[in-house]
Amino acid sequence: MKNNKLKSISKLLVLVIIGLSIVSCYDDFVEDEFEFTSVYLPKPTIDRTFIMGEGMQIGVGVVLGGRLSNSENVEVTFSLNDALVTDQGRTVLPSNYYSLVDSEGNPANNKIIIPSGKTQGFVYVKADSISFLNDALSLGNNYALGFELENVVKADSILTDYKTSMITFTYINQLYGNYVQKGQFVKNDGTTQETIEYPGEITDALELTMVSPNTLSYDGLTDLRGADKKLYITIADDNSISISTAEGGVPVIDDGGSSYNPETREVKLNYSFEFNGVSYKANDILEFRNRIVDGVNQYDL
Repeated sequence: MKNNKLKSISKLLVLVIIGLSIVSCYDDFVEDEFEFTSVYLPKPTIDRTFIMGEGMQIGVGVVLGGRLSNSENVEVTFSLNDALVTDQGRTVLPSNYYSLVDSEGNPANNKIIIPSGKTQGFVYVKADSISFLNDALSLGNNYALGFELENVVKADSILTDYKTSMITFTYINQLYGNYVQKGQFVKNDGTTQETIEYPGEITDALELTMVSPNTLSYDGLTDLRGADKKLYITIADDNSISISTAEGGVPVIDDGGSSYNPETREVKLNYSFEFNGVSYKANDILEFRNRIVDGVNQYDL
């Protein structure tokens, strides 16, 4: 009996010693894992989107590597390299279309601060809404800026292979996204007339895509689908909507009373048209489902 107790105690002591050794080794690993610190731009090319009515501002981030926790401000100096843009066949964003600011909205002066307690810092590209949005080339990631890291203070180095990044720009307005089509339409073939309600299935969403700052393409006339089954909607400052025929689309008539509710993100569209000898009169209600911006699925807006 005593021998069994001694054996159990011996095994317990061995496990404790092994556990202490593992903790000690882990502490050594944590302390000695990184021999140097560095800063870098995470991707060589990034496509970004300004959102009208939501600040028209985009952050460009620099990452601090080699440090599990950061206890001091790290200062990174950068420059704009136009060759990074032109070599990729893009156009440099005109200087009067934007300003570079810090997190407080002050001029960045070509510096990015990675704050104490953080491992990433940002400079913000703030668009001049009038200049940027009035240029047709601004839609479609045609304009870009090339960022190049030049110097760092409070870190050992800049990673050579990650010191540059080209950021391209486009824009959307707040109506952009995917919507569930609800409401109803009246269909008249000259002999019979029927009122049809849309199924309103969340999986059968229609997309509103950008045409210009205040005009979007609605890719669906009633329950018809296809390249020519679309219309244009234009939103005014008072959130009223006008409807027009899309390029290459079936001619449509604006029946008036269309609108956008920014509180609920609901869109109401009233229009009519003829197709293949059949008359359609639609009262569509679009309920916002989601939008994908720069690869991020946004649905709880």
